[in-house]
Amino acid sequence: MPELPEVETIRIGLQKHLVGHTIQNIQINMAKQINGDVDAIHGAVILEVKRFGKGLVIDLDNGYSITIHVKMTGQMLYKNQKTTEQVIAGNASHFAKATRDKKVDIASLPDKYTHVIFKLDKDAFLLYRDVRQFGWIKIVRSDSVASQPFFKSLGPEPAVAKAMDGRAVLTLKKFQEIVSKRKTPIKMLLMDQGQIAGIGNIYANDALFVAKIHPTRPASSLDLNEQTKLFHAIEEVLTKGIEVGGASEWSYVDALGQAGKYQDFFQVYRKHGQPCPSCGTTIETIRMGGRGTFFCPGCQR
Repeated sequence: MPELPEVETIRIGLQKHLVGHTIQNIQINMAKQINGDVDAIHGAVILEVKRFGKGLVIDLDNGYSITIHVKMTGQMLYKNQKTTEQVIAGNASHFAKATRDKKVDIASLPDKYTHVIFKLDKDAFLLYRDVRQFGWIKIVRSDSVASQPFFKSLGPEPAVAKAMDGRAVLTLKKFQEIVSKRKTPIKMLLMDQGQIAGIGNIYANDALFVAKIHPTRPASSLDLNEQTKLFHAIEEVLTKGIEVGGASEWSYVDALGQAGKYQDFFQVYRKHGQPCPSCGTTIETIRMGGRGTFFCPGCQR
């Protein structure tokens, strides 16, 4: 699932290409992927694209917003005459091996996986494409976004994006308070969006490796020095993720359908059986919360 760096990369692309466009029409090919008053946004002008944790918010000039969560395989793609020559890399989920690495021309969209089409002015389109159909789009009043269940439940997030849009910031002090009060395994705590927003499996694995902390350690067992190291490790890996456009492990692409490069910088994630880059010990894998958890038994204590 796209995490903070991937969703921030999508936001940056959409902000660049969408602002100023007018929504002329919405074509819904799969009703379950969108809800709210669709008619209310016809003719509205796009003002700004924001991100809260792993969620996106597109603010309009008529008091409405389009809220989005791409979940596992969702893609938000911008298409106009200049982008039709772009190619989507690694478009499909790893659950569909036959199409895992298939390339898709933006010009060929919409396709059978394109479930919502926003027709914009100037012959442009915003396409919502989702192989597994887990994502959602909700149209709500802008003044109610913060009270929507998904957004209301989010904890503070690391201050690694240029624009925080009024989001609660995860300071070192706040991080220490969260960690010291909970006996939950530290990796599971990092991925709890109600405690810390934006971190998922990829960056939790890598941050724990950078901080040299074993993923199964009870959070409250970390001393102040370890808490500080982990706090800065989280910021380090998330910042790197944003810098290189996120990790295109499976179906994630940016707003123009281009793959990110953080997969070229994985520390331990997806490196089971390979030597640790720090000490050479073989990297191991366990399951935590149903997710693959990668760590070095030599470095991480």
